[in-house]
Amino acid sequence: MTMMVRYRTLNRHPLFGVNTTQEDRILPMVMKQIHSYLLAKSYDYAMRNTEKRCLQGWREELLAQASGDLLEIGAGTGVNLPHYPDKVSRIILSEPDVQMRKQLQRKAGQFQKERLDITSWGAESTGMPDASFDTIVSTLVLCSVPSLETSLNEIYRLLRPNGVLLFLEHVISDHPPTRIWQHRLEPLWGLCAGNCRLTRDTATAILATGLQIEQLTEAPMAGTPAFVRRTIRGAARKSLDSGERA
Repeated sequence: MTMMVRYRTLNRHPLFGVNTTQEDRILPMVMKQIHSYLLAKSYDYAMRNTEKRCLQGWREELLAQASGDLLEIGAGTGVNLPHYPDKVSRIILSEPDVQMRKQLQRKAGQFQKERLDITSWGAESTGMPDASFDTIVSTLVLCSVPSLETSLNEIYRLLRPNGVLLFLEHVISDHPPTRIWQHRLEPLWGLCAGNCRLTRDTATAILATGLQIEQLTEAPMAGTPAFVRRTIRGAARKSLDSGERA
C-alpha cells in the first residue's frame, strides 16, 4: 500500500513577493488598507450634500459651546476645524486611521491655530491623565468605535469636573420597521462603512457613564438612507463634585 502525502508549496507571489501561506494573512490586510484609503479619499465628497443641507449648521451651533482644552475623538478629515471658536485654547485631534489622518493633516495645515496637535489615539484608550480636558467632541464617531461603553468611560475619565462632551451621532431608529432593517443590514454596513453600527442607543449609553445630558436635539439627517437618518446632538456635562466612580 502506497501512501501519498501532499505538501503545500510555498511559492513566491508575483505581486507581493511573499509565500502563499503569508499571502493568506496579508491579502485581507491589503484589502483593508485599500478600503481605508478609498473611504478617506471619498468621505468629504460623499458627504457634501448632507453637510450643506444640515450637518454644517449643526456643527457650527454645537461647537460654538467649546472652550478651554479640547480633545476631538475620531477627527476624521477635519470637518469640524472651521467651527472651533477662539475661546478654545488648545486642540488635540485624535484619529487612529492612517488614511483619514493624512487627510486631517492636510486640512489642519490650512488653519492658523496655535497649540493644535494631531495624534493616533483611539477613543477607548488615550494614555492621557485623568481630568485633562474641558471639552471633548464626538461627531459621527461613537457609531464606529469598537466598544461604545469603553469609549464613553474614557471620555468621562478625561473630562474635568464641569467639563462637557459635545456630541452629534446617528442612532437606532424609533420606527420599528426601520429597526428591523438596521439589525439586518448592520453586519454588511459595518464592513462597508468603517465599522459603523446602526443600532446603538448612544444617549442611554452617555447617561450610563454618569454624565448629565443638558441639551438634546433629535432631527433627521437630510440626504441619507432611512437606516442612518435619525440623529441626536447635544451636550453632556460632568458634575462639579464628580469623584471616582465605584
